[in-house]
Amino acid sequence: MYYWFMLFLAIITEVASTSFMKMASGSNAVVGYTLMAILISISYFFLSQAVRNIPLAIAYTMWEGLGLLLISLMSWYFFDETFSANKLIAMASLMTGMMLMNLGEKLSEKQKTVNKEQLINEKELQPCPNICN
Repeated sequence: MYYWFMLFLAIITEVASTSFMKMASGSNAVVGYTLMAILISISYFFLSQAVRNIPLAIAYTMWEGLGLLLISLMSWYFFDETFSANKLIAMASLMTGMMLMNLGEKLSEKQKTVNKEQLINEKELQPCPNICN
């Protein structure tokens, strides 16, 4: 659970960092760039903690995918940016991709477990493993 919490913190700090990009492009560039750099560094730290236990492909997909979704929502809510049908379709595709990545990882882990069990069973069935080999 700790590693998923680290991933959650990585996503939140990445979204916060990207939102300061808007400030950096405006009148308060120094503060915006400074906050953006600090927060993205913190985000990478949290992400590096998360990948200690979560597969990198899953962690990065979740970090980037949920980050994009949240940034899209934030830009619409806070910065009055448009939210078109194309964006909605893209967001639905992104969510589908993240679900498929997670499903694929779970199926892969299950297959590894089955393969290990089969190897153990085959070794146990050998009549004389030390003498015959």
